[in-house]
Amino acid sequence: MTNLSAALALLRAGFSIVPLRPRAKRPMVPWVEFQRRRATEDEALAWWRSIPEAGVGIVCGRVSSLIVLDEDPRNGGTTSLLALPVSKGPTVRTGGGGRHLYFALNGEQVSKVGALLPGVDLLGDGALATAPPSVHPNGKTYSWEPGCALGDGPLPSLPFWLRGLLSDRRRAAGRPAAHLFSSGAIPHTVEELLGRLEGIRRTATGWTARCPAHADHDPSLSVGVGQGGRLLLHCFAGCRFDEILTTLKGQV
Repeated sequence: MTNLSAALALLRAGFSIVPLRPRAKRPMVPWVEFQRRRATEDEALAWWRSIPEAGVGIVCGRVSSLIVLDEDPRNGGTTSLLALPVSKGPTVRTGGGGRHLYFALNGEQVSKVGALLPGVDLLGDGALATAPPSVHPNGKTYSWEPGCALGDGPLPSLPFWLRGLLSDRRRAAGRPAAHLFSSGAIPHTVEELLGRLEGIRRTATGWTARCPAHADHDPSLSVGVGQGGRLLLHCFAGCRFDEILTTLKGQV
């Protein structure tokens, strides 16, 4: 399949697409307007007839009704997703050796989050996902996993754990570390936090530990450090952020 035919197939399937610079992830054209509208077939034909080797970028978010999880195994992405129930849907093997997992977005607004979990980025509004058969800067080609190409089955909806993680992020948005961990009863550095936890394991970009808010026999608490030193906590068993903090307060 040529890049042009792949781009047209995605466009006809309802996705907003833009051309990418050959062997790069940067768009060839200003693409803000394509976050609001889909290109016409005439526009797509002009782009790829001008540069046939241009890569194919899918504009994520509401315009395409699409969310993509970008798994990078070099930074612990495979480990982060291993214990989570992830519905099998369209899946891309990236040129960098990772995976892109596609999910349906049903009218929600989900902005680009970046590091959602260690080694896992979320691509929503304002983000581009490189689609097959684009070529990675290292020369390797993006490809669909066998039996998991677009059209082989429906797009799965957002899993419950992902919705919960996004809700936690929204509640914590805009609150710096000093606000989240301000009193002496609550640890305000990652070193102090880890000193209160049990079953700590180092990951590529953070830690896992036993969640103090429930009877946790296997480490289900993800611990990371966000922008500005903000401590990031997420319990995969479903404990809320405030429940974890309340428990930590009670340990003093």
